[in-house]
Amino acid sequence: MTEGYKELLVSYLLNHRDFVTGPALSSVLNVSTKTISRTVKAINRGTEEQPIIESKRGRGYRLNYQRYVSQSGEIDKFLNVNHLTSVERRNDVIKELLITSPGKHRIADLFHKYYVSDSVIFSDVRVIKEMLQKYNLKLCKQSDYLWVGGEEVKVRYAINDLLVTDNVTNISHFLQSNKYIREQDASFVTRQLNVIEEKLHSSIPYPYNVNLFSHLYILIERYRSVSNFMQTELSMTAEEKEKLRNDPRVTEVCKLVMGNLSRYLNAELPSIEYYYLFQYLTSSRVNREDAPVGDVSGLVRSVTDFLIDKVTENDPYQHIGSQKLFQNLSKHIYPLINRLENNIKVKNNLLKQIKLEYPQLFRIVKDSTRQLSERYDLAQIDDAEVGFITLYFAEAAESTRPPINAVVVCTTGFGTAQLLKAKLAKRFSELNVVELIAKRDLAEEIENSAKPIDLIISTVNLPESIEVPTLVVSALLTMEDQERLERMIGQVRRRMVS
Repeated sequence: MTEGYKELLVSYLLNHRDFVTGPALSSVLNVSTKTISRTVKAINRGTEEQPIIESKRGRGYRLNYQRYVSQSGEIDKFLNVNHLTSVERRNDVIKELLITSPGKHRIADLFHKYYVSDSVIFSDVRVIKEMLQKYNLKLCKQSDYLWVGGEEVKVRYAINDLLVTDNVTNISHFLQSNKYIREQDASFVTRQLNVIEEKLHSSIPYPYNVNLFSHLYILIERYRSVSNFMQTELSMTAEEKEKLRNDPRVTEVCKLVMGNLSRYLNAELPSIEYYYLFQYLTSSRVNREDAPVGDVSGLVRSVTDFLIDKVTENDPYQHIGSQKLFQNLSKHIYPLINRLENNIKVKNNLLKQIKLEYPQLFRIVKDSTRQLSERYDLAQIDDAEVGFITLYFAEAAESTRPPINAVVVCTTGFGTAQLLKAKLAKRFSELNVVELIAKRDLAEEIENSAKPIDLIISTVNLPESIEVPTLVVSALLTMEDQERLERMIGQVRRRMVS
């Protein structure tokens, strides 16, 4: 029951340095406090020598970041919810079928090493058939043989989707977590990525580096396994040739890498492979870092402006439209449009964390991208892509954030409040103290204030019915008060941009 919540719980605590109460975690993850407690115990059992989650009665739970970092390799093992024998077995079988598609395999040969019964094999074959349908591929069966039928592009997409998991953050992680990767081939592919970066004078960031690596690696494995099935199937259209001619710089890099691959495989690769690599490069954020704003194409400019306009229609984000946001987002939109046209998917290992940290902003961006797809007749933009786009708006919101409107409350509204206001102005420049009021006037001020009140700082206890975030401090604003207020400001900020 706790398996599905481990990663979510750790992701949430990673972004909250102080203790978080059980009820608060229960609300965020939409589970009971008992489930939270059981999940924490399950995580700590996986790191018995040094538990990574601390707990204190009355305060809640906190991630010990030093222990988390030092044990990240071990943590990956027990956070992974897919460590089920049946899942691993089916993944092994389906990958073997895909890599060698359309080669035929005896069912007994595919399953003999797993020592499973005929009824289990029957069940696995049914599940594998359903898995392949998701990729528009067919599991074919004749007598006691199985094989995968379908288009080459769809076969490669399925292999990539199964090889690259959501928790992969870089190529090293990809290699360490994948037993299907051959070291010699991986080393060769890594050298080709270095060639691409050198020739294009641009680094290849995540997730595009992982996408390119898996594309080239899968190409090698496919030609090793079934080159005789592929030579006559693949050819380039006139439109595809025209696209290569229109971007000679990237095309030359593709030819260089494909030449290296041909020599490595000792086989002549069809010209369509040049175009496949071209698609991946133009769908990645390479060769665009230094492009001036004036070089942005009409479609990219329109799409970027449309997204910014839609997101900033919402009150919390009206202030974030800027030239810097346009510059950063347009560099992402250019390869995004190519990915949508080429049906190239990316994985986003930050997605769960983004949804937890910026739930409101993610929903707004998702709705905006839905309207964008309808307006410009683009393919549907999935959550992984929405997550990456959300980060650009979150960064803009953080860097252009408005001041936090605060009300200072004391018994009478004067004296101690004036002293506290002076201390706040000296220590917390992001606070805009809009009013000094007496406790008895607070309800009226909240209702009638010309500016929205984001935070109440009080020297006296206030009714629990007040919904605005509240912090009680001493008029002297001690160091402990300042630390507590700093954490509260962080929480308010997250609410403002979430």
